[in-house]
Order: sequence, then C-alpha cells, then structure tokens
Amino acid sequence: MLDGMLVSRADSALTVGMVPLEIMQWLPVWITPFWVIAVGLTAGLLIVAGVYALLAALSYVPAIGNLADNRPLATGVAAAIAAVVTLGLCWQFVPQVQPAKYKLHLVLPMLVVGIIVGWGVVYGAWSRTRREFFQILQEGPMPYLLGTAVVMSLIGFAGTTIVEDTDSILTSVKQVNLLDDGTQVIRVTVPGIDADVQANQAPFVKIQDLDYDTARLTELRIVSDKFVRLADAGDPDEFQMIPVVLQPSEEIAHRAGDMTASPVPADSDSVYIQNTETDDATVEFTFMRRPQVQQASTIPYTAIGLALLLIGFITFRQAAPRIAAVAMSTAKSEMAQPLYLVLTAVGIAAIIVMTVVPFYTMGDDIKIMKDCCITLIMVTALIQFVWSAGSTVSEEIEGRTALTVLSKPINRRGFLLGKYTGILITVLVMFVLMSAVLSLTVSYKVLYDAREASTEQPGWTTAHGEVLSTLPPLALYFMETMAIGAIAVALATRLPLLANFICCFTIYVIGNLTAPLVRSSAGENALVGFVGKLIAVVVPNLNSFSGQSAIDAGLPIPPIYLAGAFNYLACFCVMILMLALLMFEDRDLA
Repeated sequence: MLDGMLVSRADSALTVGMVPLEIMQWLPVWITPFWVIAVGLTAGLLIVAGVYALLAALSYVPAIGNLADNRPLATGVAAAIAAVVTLGLCWQFVPQVQPAKYKLHLVLPMLVVGIIVGWGVVYGAWSRTRREFFQILQEGPMPYLLGTAVVMSLIGFAGTTIVEDTDSILTSVKQVNLLDDGTQVIRVTVPGIDADVQANQAPFVKIQDLDYDTARLTELRIVSDKFVRLADAGDPDEFQMIPVVLQPSEEIAHRAGDMTASPVPADSDSVYIQNTETDDATVEFTFMRRPQVQQASTIPYTAIGLALLLIGFITFRQAAPRIAAVAMSTAKSEMAQPLYLVLTAVGIAAIIVMTVVPFYTMGDDIKIMKDCCITLIMVTALIQFVWSAGSTVSEEIEGRTALTVLSKPINRRGFLLGKYTGILITVLVMFVLMSAVLSLTVSYKVLYDAREASTEQPGWTTAHGEVLSTLPPLALYFMETMAIGAIAVALATRLPLLANFICCFTIYVIGNLTAPLVRSSAGENALVGFVGKLIAVVVPNLNSFSGQSAIDAGLPIPPIYLAGAFNYLACFCVMILMLALLMFEDRDLA
C-alpha cells in the first residue's frame, strides 16, 4: 500500500512538472503577435509624446502659441496645412490604388488625415493645450484608450524572453514599405548587334540601372521583347551561373522559397544581358520587395493608427470646445450607467467562453468564433448607442433638461452634434475593450483548436494573421454602428426610447436585406424591382459594412474597400445629421 502511495505521488509530481513544459510549448506562439503589437503601441505613444513635446516648445513663441486665440486666422492656417498634407498624400498613394477605377475612394480618407494634421498642428501648438495637456489625458475616452494600450503592451513585453525572432522582427521594421507597395519596375535597353556579327559572338552588356537585395525580394518577374540571355559576367569563362534564356514576350517569374535558382545574380552589380538580334531589346524587371518578416509591418501601422486616434481626440477637444464639453459630459454619464457596464462585462465573458466552445465545423471553428464574436460586439454596441440616444436626447428634451443646456453659450447644432459624438465615444471605448479581449482569445484559439484536433502546432505567424484578420471586420461593423447611431440620434429628437428601438431594429433588418432585395428583383416584375430600388435609396445599404463573407471565406478585406465604406458612411452620416438638425431646430423645448 505504501509503495502504491509513493508511485501515485511520483506520478502527480511528474504531471505538475509537465504543466509548465506544456505551456512553454505554446506560450511563445501565443504571445509573439502581442509583442509585435506592443512594440507598435509603444511607438505610437512615443510619437504622440514627441509630437506634443515639440509643439509645446513651439507654443512658447508668441506668434505660434497665441495663434489659436484668433479663431478665423487659426482656421485659415489649419486649412492651408490640411490642404498641403492632403495633396501630398493623394499624390503619393492615390496612383497606387488597384484597380484604378477605385482611386477616388482614397481621397476622403486622405482628407480626414490632412484635417487631423492641419488642425492638430495649430491647436497642438496652442499655449492653452500645453497648460491643459495632462488634464486632457484624464478626460473622456483617453484613460480607457491609454489604459488598454498600456495593458496590451505589458502583456506583450512580459514575454520578451520567449518571443520568437525578435531581432529579425525589429530589423524588418526598417524594410517596411510605408510609401508604396514595394513594387519596382525597371526597363533597360540592350543595344542590338551589327549585321555582320554572328549571334553567338554577341557581347554580354553590363546593366547599370539595377539595384536590388535578393534577401528582400519576395517576387521577381522578367520579360523581354527580343531573344536575350541573362548572365552574371561579361566573359563566358567567368560565369558562376548558367545563363538564363528569355524568349520574346516570355515571362520568367521567381518567388522567394521556390526550389529553383534565382534568374538574377545575388549581386545586382553583376547583371549582364546578351542581345543576339540586330534590333534593340527592351527587358523589363519587376521587383517586389517585402520585409524579411512581413508581420513586422504591423509595428509602424499600429503606431500611426494609435497616434492619429489620440491626436484626433486632443484636436477635437481643443478645436471645438463647446461640442467637446457636451460630448465629454455625455460620455462620462453613459459609461457610468449600469447597462453599459453589464453589456461590456457580458460581451467580454461571452468572447472568452466562445474560445473553448466547440462549433463542430471540421477545422473552421476559428472562423465561426470570429464571426460570432465580432457580431456580438456590434450588437452590444448598437444596443448601447440606441439606448444612450434615447436617454440623453429624448429624455433630456422631454424633461426640459436640454433647455437648461441650451441657455448656455451653445446652440442646438452644437448640442446635437455633441450628444452624437459623446455616444460615439462611449461605443468606441466598448469596441476597444472587447476587441482587445477578442485579439487575445483569437490568438489562443489557433493553438486550442490544433491541440483539440491533435494536429501540428501552428507558428506564431499564423496566430498573428488570425489576430489581424479581425481588425477590418471590426472597423466595418464600427462604421455600421455609427450609421445606425446617427439614425437613432435623429429619431430621438422626435420619438421616445421604445419607438426609437423599434425603428432602429426595423432599419437594421431591412438595411441588411437591401442588397439581396435589389438582386432578387433584377429581371422580375417591374413593380417588385421599383420597390427594391426604392428601399435601397431610402434605407441604408448596411451590407456595405458586412465583413461576414470575408471571414467565412478566409479572405482579407482590402484597404480600398474600407476606404469605400468610409466614404459611404461619411455621406450617409452627414445627410442624417443634417436631417436631425432640421427636426430638432423647430422642436419646442419649453
């Protein structure tokens, strides 16, 4: 009996000792994506700190520090800076858009960035901003956004010692293509030979215009309009590689990782081409450069996104103080409501539970999990938005509280826009908190499913890709929430809370059926077609904000699609909020 007890204790000790070993097998894979994100978040915070330190120093110059005191002059200077930045961004990025017919979709997002930069510079260098900077960091969504960024950074940096490929990741940051897509096309002309020279005696001409790094090349394409040979030396006796033959109009393609040898020498200074025809040959080289660790591009994009978000809020607070005051008051009130806390807590708990819930999809559990969780985040945000619109707009109008607010130096337009912005800030914080939890669970879900299916453990790049794939659908669903929220605020000027809920729910259902209705009416009865198109005009096409198809198919959502959805959102929200202002303008508040 004593021997049995000793064996049992030994087995228990062995089991306990194996737990850390098992965790150490998957922990580096889980935490490496968050280390990458943590580096980006930290860089973004440092960018914001550096920008406002520089602007604070400039604010001591009276002409700059007091510029924002003169609102008309400040607006003119900010608009000029915004115009220059917008034109520069459009000149750099719009021509790169493919397909070319979608180029104009990028103009409005670039304009928004230009406005943030223009007004951000003017009001960031304001002496008042320097004095109130740390107070601003404690208002509205700033504590939540900064707190989430700090917590995510701490989680990522906590695993620094076990993170994979840290040196390669940091080195690859310098190789990220921020200003283009990394594609370079170079055309070279190789002179033809004289008529009395035999083809096999044609010289190998050295090409001077090529400059590439084979370690960074992810794809290479070569095409020629004549019969040519490509080698690594001018003298055949010095060849280190077999010359590559290019037939007229034949394309040679080579990708990183191919088993075949590269068609170009490792040294870009050792490219020689032989033209065996009497006419000049045009050889086109297409180089596609990507970072050695492509996931390193997350770092600069995360830093830029966080910096624009924080600078945008600070700029809004300083440039529109009256609207910002109403917005901050609304956000503070709504985030303290029990419903907000309950919805956020229930949403986070449900996301965590869905990580281990089996969906029985034969390997596609993570797709269903992402779809369910992202939809859950949007639904909870919609409920919060409509409820807040009813409680802060409808009830304040009915309770005569709005009349008290409007007796201060703020007009009805500022009141309504402040309410919408305040509720939007409330929902943004909810989205950020739930999205942070979702990213943590999605990275773990990849490993959990592999263990449950007894398959090979995926690498950290797979987990990183799954985490990033949730961001575009989240952005689309946040835009959809903004669209429905604008309708809720507009209806709240005339309808009570319950009626507002019913109308918004109806619009949500019909809006998601708009595209199927229009497609189903094609070629059918003329009356059915007319009704379908009428609904498409009157009700917003919420399918434009749906990322479900991309999630289910496992396909990435291209950035230009996000830009197009943002254009649609901007036009729709402007129209609805103008209608809301008209409905609220003649509303009797007495």
